Amino acid sequence: MSTRDAAKIGFLKRESTGKGVCRKLRVEGVIPAVFYGPEYKDSVVGTVGEKDISVVANSPNWETSMIDLEMPDGRVEMALLRDVQRHVISRKILHVDLYQLVKGHKVKVAIPIRVVNKDICAGVKMGGVLEQPVRDVEIVVLPREIPMEIVLDAAKMGMGSEVFLRDLELPESAELLSSPDEIVLLVTRPKSVTDTPKEESGEENTEVEVVGKGKRKEEE
Repeated sequence: MSTRDAAKIGFLKRESTGKGVCRKLRVEGVIPAVFYGPEYKDSVVGTVGEKDISVVANSPNWETSMIDLEMPDGRVEMALLRDVQRHVISRKILHVDLYQLVKGHKVKVAIPIRVVNKDICAGVKMGGVLEQPVRDVEIVVLPREIPMEIVLDAAKMGMGSEVFLRDLELPESAELLSSPDEIVLLVTRPKSVTDTPKEESGEENTEVEVVGKGKRKEEE
C-alpha cells in the first residue's frame, strides 16, 4: 500500500464564466476549476495554478492523490480530483473538478492495483501465465487513509498461486465494496497439446472427422 503527503494547491474564486474567459485564464497560467462536496451543495467556481495542479493531474494515480486546497478565506479543504478535461491533441489541462473530503466521513474511491516483479515470478519461470483479472479495488475509506495504489509482489507466486481481494493490505478504516473472494492475481498453467480433448483425435471418431472435412475446409 502506497501513500504520500497531500499536495498544497491554492484556489481562487472567480465571478466571470464562459469559454472566452476560460481561454484567457489559461493563457495567464491558471486553470478554470469547480469545487463541490458535502458542505458545498452549490459548487464554487474558481481557478487553480496550472503548474500546481499539473503535478497531481499528470501523476499516474491522480484520482487517489490527496490535495490540501487553500481557500481564499484561509481555510484548507481536503480534496480529490474527480475530473480532468484535456485538449484532444495537446493534452493540456483545460478544466478540473475538485471534490471536498470531510474529516471523519468516509469516501468511495477506486484504488489502482500495481503488480511488481512480474519478470521474476516463480510460477512464470516454471512456464505459467501471470494473469491480473482485477485492475483496481473499490473501497470506502477515511480521507487521510486513502492509498494512492496497492502494490502486489509477484516474485514468490508459484504455479497455481492466487491472490484474492481479502488478501490485499488495506487501511484500517477501509471497507471492501466487492466480494472478498474475487481473484485479483493468479498464475495459471498454460494449455498444452496433451490437453486436447480425446474426441478430436481417437480412432472411434474417424468417421466423424471424414464427414466434417469438406465443411471445415470451406470455413477456412
